[in-house]
Amino acid sequence: MSDSIAGNVPGGKTTLAGNLSTWRELLGIPVALALAAAIWFMPTPAGLSVVGQKALALFAGVFILYLTEAVPLAITSLAIVPAAVILNISTVKTALDGFAASSVYLIVGAFILAVAMVKTRLAERITYLILIKIGVNAANITVGVTLANIILAFLVPSSTARTAILLPVCLSIIGLYKSEGRSSFAVGLLLILALTNATIGAGIMTATVPNPVTIDLIVKAGGPSITYLQWLVYGFPPALLMTFFTWWYVTRVFRPEKKEVPGGEEHVRAQLKSMGPMTNAEKRALAVFLVTVILWATSGWTKLDATVVCLLTLTFLFLPKFGVINWNDASKGVSWQVALVTGGGISLGDILMKTGAAKWLSETIFHVMGLGTASTLVILLTIIVCLQFLHILFVGTTPMATALMPIVLSMAQTANLNPLILGLPAGMVIGGYPVLMFYNTLPNILVYGTGRLKVGDFPRIGLLIAFVACGVYALCAFTYWRWLGLY
Repeated sequence: MSDSIAGNVPGGKTTLAGNLSTWRELLGIPVALALAAAIWFMPTPAGLSVVGQKALALFAGVFILYLTEAVPLAITSLAIVPAAVILNISTVKTALDGFAASSVYLIVGAFILAVAMVKTRLAERITYLILIKIGVNAANITVGVTLANIILAFLVPSSTARTAILLPVCLSIIGLYKSEGRSSFAVGLLLILALTNATIGAGIMTATVPNPVTIDLIVKAGGPSITYLQWLVYGFPPALLMTFFTWWYVTRVFRPEKKEVPGGEEHVRAQLKSMGPMTNAEKRALAVFLVTVILWATSGWTKLDATVVCLLTLTFLFLPKFGVINWNDASKGVSWQVALVTGGGISLGDILMKTGAAKWLSETIFHVMGLGTASTLVILLTIIVCLQFLHILFVGTTPMATALMPIVLSMAQTANLNPLILGLPAGMVIGGYPVLMFYNTLPNILVYGTGRLKVGDFPRIGLLIAFVACGVYALCAFTYWRWLGLY
């Protein structure tokens, strides 16, 4: 999740990112209008209805605007509603359905939980405790940051907030390392911070926005809903495997120049000591979070939806005498852009499916790629490999998930497959593996902005991670998930 609670994070050279953004803004609107008009006025293809053609034109325009961010993503998502109604593609109710989706409110609730973890400094305390337990030499620090990302993924359901918590810690330790010039230790540590943050997110339903979006769209495609515990059982083992593979691979490519970090342990202990004993606010925030996770994990027995649980328990964070945050904290911490993009994207996906545009598009892709007679394994591998490299086009995983998951799920329908077989690995790959370019996510941009990384560092590491992830998730779909009775 990208969000607004990141705070002030040390930055650096982002000129390339700025230039890229300028070109995207200049080209976005004219390209979006031209592509939408071309699809609107072309002869209606066989098998596609007129309203489906209109929906496809709307999708093309929104897709380009999502890619380029020529207009703020939230505004593009809101514009889907009047555009769909004025162009007679859908009713107002259908166009607004996505904004009432369960995942939108789960995301808002998750952001508020993250605010409590950050404001009380509970997440920061846990980070220092992990580093002290693991050890503060060069090798152990990379393990400690990886473990901190894993634990914080449960506590702080926001990838950007997790990066904002850990980045100052990493930069302080890099400063103590005192290496000359471009340091392999610094590059490796920052890459581990950003990339393991992403990979572990695929395994925890609330850790990144594409996960709940995937669940909502699978349900709309006729598949079953997935609980927090089920997602954890299916997704956490491969995500954990990929997280430690990512750690191992980065440490092999960027080996620390020196084994020890002078004064590293003293620095971390001093930071922890400066925080003092665990405060009552931290204890209350931890209690609320633990109750939330327990109720999520037992939803199969309690029959309580993950969103209902989240909205119920977060109210305790605001109670007089017991609460640890106020509405001003929460309103600043929630990324309303992410919530609106999620809602608008789900509405657009629903429109594509209901008008038949997604089905026609998936059948066309099947024909062009020659997948009509391919095995399920070949279809799955083809889709997730394509999704991996489509990350190159997107800034953020939320617009990518909302734009592409309806097509993936329609391809499952075209191939007469259970939506889970393609939808679950596709959603996890989209949410967990934006590892190819520095601009793919805000955490990537934050670590690149320190000025210690080169553009080529991301594809150099990310390319192998992306390919290995494709194999791991395809293998899970055909072995582990099947053994668990997923389908």
